[in-house]
Amino acid sequence: MKLKKNLCALVLGVTCLSSAYVAFAADGVSVTGDARKDTYVNGIIYQYSAEVQGLQKQAYELAKIRLDQALERQKKGEYKKPLAIVSDIDETIMDDTTYQAEQMMKDGKWDNGPWDGYYHAVASEADKALPGAVDFFKYAQKKGVEVFYITNRDWDTEDLTIAQLAHADLPYADKAHVQVMDKTGSSNKDARRANVLKNFDVVMYLGDNIGDFTSAFIREQGALKRTEMAMAPEYKDKWGVEWIVLPNATYGDWMGAVWFKKSATDEEKSQYTRDILNHWKYSNTNWPIWYKGYVKD
Repeated sequence: MKLKKNLCALVLGVTCLSSAYVAFAADGVSVTGDARKDTYVNGIIYQYSAEVQGLQKQAYELAKIRLDQALERQKKGEYKKPLAIVSDIDETIMDDTTYQAEQMMKDGKWDNGPWDGYYHAVASEADKALPGAVDFFKYAQKKGVEVFYITNRDWDTEDLTIAQLAHADLPYADKAHVQVMDKTGSSNKDARRANVLKNFDVVMYLGDNIGDFTSAFIREQGALKRTEMAMAPEYKDKWGVEWIVLPNATYGDWMGAVWFKKSATDEEKSQYTRDILNHWKYSNTNWPIWYKGYVKD
C-alpha cells in the first residue's frame, strides 16, 4: 500500500503503540475527502482494534497488581495518609472515539476539533467504559482506596461528567471526586493533583497523555525532546508502577509536540513531520553494523 506524504502525526503516534500499521487509503484514494482528516483515520481504526482492546484490559490488570502491592505497603505502615488513585477520563476510562469517527465523515475541514458536539456524544450509549476500567475502580473502592477523576473537560461539564461516570457504574461519581478544568481553561493538572495530595497518598496515576502524570513534558519542547525525556532517570521507573498509561493514537500532547507552533500552517506541520521522520529513519541511526555476514548488502 502507498502512504500519502501528508500522513502526518498518526505515523508518529501509532508507531509508539504498535509495530503494525494499516494504511488508511490505498493508491492515494482519500477516505474522507479531506487530506487533514485522513491523517486521523488510522488512529481511530487502531483505537477500535483487538490489539488496543487488549492493551486497555492489560493496563487495568497491571493497575490491580500495583494497587495490591501498595495495599501491602500500607499494612507495613509505609503510608501516613489514606490511599488514593488519580485518573484521567477520556480514552483512559471512557471511550470517546465514536465522536471522532462521526466527525471524520462529515463535510468540512477537521483538525482535532471542533468539540462543540462532543458533550452530547459522551452522554450517549456509544461512549462506554474501556475494558477493565469499571472492575478496577470498583475493586479500589472495595479496598478503601478513593478515586479522583481529573479531566480537562470544560468547567461547565461537571454535572454531565458526574452523571456519565455514574451511568457507567463507576464509583466516587460526585463533586468531591470529579475535577474538570476551571474557567481559565488551563489544561495543566498540577494544581488539581496537589489538592488531592494534601489529604491522600496517591499510589497511582492513570492516563492516556503524559500531562495526566506530570507537566514537565510540554509540547514546545518538541517531539524528539519529549521522547528522550521519557526514559530519563527521574521518569523511567514510574512507567507501569506509579504511572499506568493507556494507548491513544487519535489525539494528545504527542501530536501537539510535532506541531508545536499553534499557528503553524498545514505546510509547516507537514515539514515538521518530515523532519522527525528523517531523524528517525534507519539510515540515520548510526547503529553499529554488527550484522555483517548475516544480511546481504
